[in-house]
Amino acid sequence: MKYFNFKRYKFNSIIKKFTILHRIFFKSLNYLNFKNFLNFKKYTIKFVLKYLDFKAYNYQKIYKKLNIKNYKLVPLYFLVSSIFIGIIYLIIPLFFNYDKLKIEKVICQSKNIKCEIKGNINYAILPTPRIKIRNLIVADSLNTKKYLLKAEVVEVKLSLKNLIQKEKQKFVGLEFNNFEINLNVKNYKEYKSVFKKEINYIPAKFTKGKLIFNEGNVYIGTVSKAFLDLKFLKDSIDIKLKGKFLEDKLSITLNSEKIDNKNFTDITLKMKGLNLLTKVNLNSFLLDNAVKSGTILIKQRKNKITSIFNYKDNKLNLSKSNISNNFFNGKLDGSIVFLPFFDFDLNINLNSIYFTKLYKYFLSLDDKVQRDIFKVNSKINGKLSLSSDKIYSNYNLVKSFESRIKFNNGNILIDQFLINLGKLGAADILGAFESSKKFTKFKFESNVFVDNQKKFLSKFGIYNKKNISSNIFISGNFDLKNKLLSFYEILENEKLNEEEIIFIEQEFNDHMLDDGFQNLFVFSKFKEFIKSITEETN
Repeated sequence: MKYFNFKRYKFNSIIKKFTILHRIFFKSLNYLNFKNFLNFKKYTIKFVLKYLDFKAYNYQKIYKKLNIKNYKLVPLYFLVSSIFIGIIYLIIPLFFNYDKLKIEKVICQSKNIKCEIKGNINYAILPTPRIKIRNLIVADSLNTKKYLLKAEVVEVKLSLKNLIQKEKQKFVGLEFNNFEINLNVKNYKEYKSVFKKEINYIPAKFTKGKLIFNEGNVYIGTVSKAFLDLKFLKDSIDIKLKGKFLEDKLSITLNSEKIDNKNFTDITLKMKGLNLLTKVNLNSFLLDNAVKSGTILIKQRKNKITSIFNYKDNKLNLSKSNISNNFFNGKLDGSIVFLPFFDFDLNINLNSIYFTKLYKYFLSLDDKVQRDIFKVNSKINGKLSLSSDKIYSNYNLVKSFESRIKFNNGNILIDQFLINLGKLGAADILGAFESSKKFTKFKFESNVFVDNQKKFLSKFGIYNKKNISSNIFISGNFDLKNKLLSFYEILENEKLNEEEIIFIEQEFNDHMLDDGFQNLFVFSKFKEFIKSITEETN
């Protein structure tokens, strides 16, 4: 008989007989009542010894009748038979033909996505029984031209139970190898709707692949060498992601569980190279999933932020926040809006700033980083209120400050910057940092108010002048790239002429910017500059 005919006409009967033997064996075990068999209350030891005379038996004759040697190989026969039956049990699915449409529905259980198998489907025994799929593509059901997922190999793991009954086979796991996931952050809500709570999704693992993030047609970043483990159940979610992001090792875990009609979620993010740790503990009532609250911890070496937050309608509200590092410590509160556009309104009230440490750190940065320190992404927009109650520096000139700052399409606008000079007086600054690929400039206007002229002159070592103007107005432009300051206007009791302005401008650049930013905040250099212009104008 040809193999084809055997496969087509005889194989079903073999499976049926194998299944019947399988059932008979396990059902027969039900008829053995071991409790009655070992009922020592009914058949006591004394009763057995009374009616059984062991001395009357001729054990030598029994031994001759029973040849033990013939039964030594029984365990081996049983073991070999069990292995043989097991191998046949595992091999039988090799003869099945698997329907692509059925497998596609198993992988894509949600109606919001569509699966398409481009390659072949095969059954494999090792390392465990599984169905192997070649070239799978998953797309958005509304936009099938752009794929969400591509995988060279997908393995559907099978349960050993009902393995030889094709229609009753149970799928227990998915494994995607050499995959590529393409995510558009604008479609966050659509992705969220894919995982409906009423569906218990098959656990899935993604190995040897990458996750690509875009915002519309704009590329954001890629997680390469990615390993992703997903478990979506009715009352819990478990996600693990590992890979490389920005040339750094990335690890993200998410655990969510439903307890007493409330969701509890823990998220942990780690980046080894940056020594960055982020922990989020989130809870939300199922009756109103739009409202979420919790706590957050962000730690990067000695930089630390802790906060209580709530999230609703794409808006994150922060309260009772603490921030600290080597340079300052204080409180933070406010809000951050993520959609439709990123925006924020934050208040940072610092208890203290160690300005000398901060300035030394700035000087240790690369020259390009120093020039570009006020360049910000054009997509960052918002308002920041920043203040400090105490400033520690070598000469204790500035006591405290408060400011209002706006970020607008890559520019930084200083709406207010009030500087407390203690008994000397005060100063305010208004202006804007304007940045492009070729330059970064700070255009400003400032008023300096001198409350105690005698103390001011003594502080700067000016002894040949009895008084100075109590109100000085200055406007100008600071070219951060070329490290050059230009004054537009200087007004004391009266407006200074162009020659006087040029002289003051030259003196400032010679004293304060002759070595780049090294002397910009050095008080001794600033003292020399003030003495030089007051003596000349005396």
